[in-house]
Amino acid sequence: MIRSFALTYTAVTLRIYLTLFTAGSGISFEEAYITVSWLGWVPNLILAEWLIWRKFRTSIV
Repeated sequence: MIRSFALTYTAVTLRIYLTLFTAGSGISFEEAYITVSWLGWVPNLILAEWLIWRKFRTSIV
């Protein structure tokens, strides 16, 4: 469920990053969209995996 939420939340992250990339720098929308499409889900999934790992690790001890 945590992974599913993280990957679903990518749509929100994508829009936030896209706004920051296009407004904060001189990058065109097309270039920013390609980069942000990767940046939208990778950090979310890494965070989800860390949360799962942390919960699994503390439940064993």
